[in-house]
Amino acid sequence: MSFQQHLEQHLSNISKDTTFNVYNLNSNLSKCSSPLIKRSSDDTYLRHRLILLSTPSIGFICGLETYEYTISSKEGKIKQHVIYISKVDTTITDEATTKGVTGKLILAYLESLPPQSSVFVFARAKPQYLFAHSATNTGKTVLGDRDLVSWWLHLLNKVSIDSTGWWFVPGIEDEPSALIESGARKRNWKSAQHIQWKYGTSYPPDAQAADVIPQFEDDAKSRFLKDNLEDDMSVSNFWEVLAFSEECGSGKITGFFELRLNCSEAETGSIKEEESTDDFTKFWNKLMELDFHDKESILASTQTAIQEIESIFDSSFRFQIKVEPKEQTKQMENSKRAAVNILSAGLIKRKKV
Repeated sequence: MSFQQHLEQHLSNISKDTTFNVYNLNSNLSKCSSPLIKRSSDDTYLRHRLILLSTPSIGFICGLETYEYTISSKEGKIKQHVIYISKVDTTITDEATTKGVTGKLILAYLESLPPQSSVFVFARAKPQYLFAHSATNTGKTVLGDRDLVSWWLHLLNKVSIDSTGWWFVPGIEDEPSALIESGARKRNWKSAQHIQWKYGTSYPPDAQAADVIPQFEDDAKSRFLKDNLEDDMSVSNFWEVLAFSEECGSGKITGFFELRLNCSEAETGSIKEEESTDDFTKFWNKLMELDFHDKESILASTQTAIQEIESIFDSSFRFQIKVEPKEQTKQMENSKRAAVNILSAGLIKRKKV
């Protein structure tokens, strides 16, 4: 199924009549000057994606930013897709329409990815990522570091595809302690039957960290590796030192996740670089200038952003999902009304005297 179909499916259980406008924006596919993984001899291509969800009455509700890497042979045959979820953000979370929508958006995106996809997440708590000044909005719930790690662990556990997953909290060596520290144990987290979770990372512990760890944009691992290029660290040493870094140390709890989607389908396509444009960057810069500090500013900034989208992108980058109460719910309500004055077969209505 397409991303739109998956999203329609995930949003279908919202009980309130709602119209969602979805803006699925992306840059053109470009070839990277260096491989995603240093020791790889394959080519790396990158597409930058931003998905924004809005309603007419609220404006933007949430957004998802990802970097989509495609690894191919020198002949252009696709070998693997690597997805880095860079930012997830909300504007407001106290409206009935917005509850749980961010998670549904992420699940729909993940379940629509092509075969042979690996997904990476760095969970680090910050008050805002995509929507400027939204941290001051009293209607927005900002998760702390422990709650955010727990939230990601629970969410990725809901992906409906058979998968193998790794998760790791720097500075915590065993899963029981990590579950306690993140609060996931208190929330009764248990691995889904179709996902094989392992605590730790997928990289060989004795390998050189710079050779095997992917170099993502806007990622703590990449920044730390670049700052320590002269140090020949093993993977094991890398994680030990990272636990004391500015981003992952000082009492903060952060989480690294990797999920390999075990799709049975084989990738058969080839890849080709697309003509470069600055359309995506132009809109991104405009979005970063907007203000989302309260309900009025969210709606006004959304309208400004949509005007910008319509002036830059064609209509294929947006679609609409209308959610109506399920017919089953209506039928149940009707059947309850109809059953009020019905007597069972063994009872006789007493005649009034």
